Amino acid sequence: MADITIKSYGKVNLSLDICGIREDGYHVLESIMHKISLCDDVVIKWTSLPQDSIDINLTCNKRFLPTDERNLAYKAAKLMIDAFGDKIGGGQVDIHIEKHLPVAAGLAGGSGNGAAVLIGLNRLWELGLDTKRLCDMGAALGADVPFCILIQNTKYKCALCEGTGTELTPIKSKFKKAVLLVKPSFGVSTKEVYQGIDDCHIEDRPDTKALVQAMKEENQEIIYENMVNVLEEYTLKAYEEVQQIKDKIKAETTAEKVLMTGSGPTVFATFDSLATAKKACYRMRK
Repeated sequence: MADITIKSYGKVNLSLDICGIREDGYHVLESIMHKISLCDDVVIKWTSLPQDSIDINLTCNKRFLPTDERNLAYKAAKLMIDAFGDKIGGGQVDIHIEKHLPVAAGLAGGSGNGAAVLIGLNRLWELGLDTKRLCDMGAALGADVPFCILIQNTKYKCALCEGTGTELTPIKSKFKKAVLLVKPSFGVSTKEVYQGIDDCHIEDRPDTKALVQAMKEENQEIIYENMVNVLEEYTLKAYEEVQQIKDKIKAETTAEKVLMTGSGPTVFATFDSLATAKKACYRMRK
């Protein structure tokens, strides 16, 4: 038996813009995603057994999460088995997810778990797949999975994500801030937000090219100027509590920038020090 533990990091969207709609109905995106230090722990174990099939056993410390085909980690294991199972032989894949990232938060928690399983089985089975090949496979699982593979399998922490979000251009970023995450008790349907955004009038958009350059040059003024998420136009109006959270952080803390990540509902805020972020966290918890 062999096992490996992968840190499944979350992400925030420093920017998110919609540039059009494809013929298949999917939106064309431009987004700068950045890794955060908060992560789940994904433990993958491989046991070779004298049998023809490879079984999957998935467990999680959060009992309300599905542990079957509905879970991206399970889907990732099945994807690897379908692609390489004939070469590996029979056995069992055991996966345990220790969740620390909130669920349905816009932080790519589930996507990161799926990415971790692809990376873990690639290493345990000694397949030798490079990051690009893993990203190509991960795109079949979800739009955020390739970025999660990038930040788990390389030293990159940031990337420009285009197309449906799966076309990655890594960015060598030195942008480092203390971050406060505030998530209300409910989740938001990504599908609902993308369907609803088409009827919204979007006035403020990020200059993605300027933001990419500013990330490389550590130009904080230009970075903050272009930290814009156009999906706020829908989510903040449809879910009043998300707007209230954003307003409260702005009014009652010393946050440098406050923005919703992904389609929501999590709002994140950047601070110049961990001490000020902790102080803001204590205030928001009240």
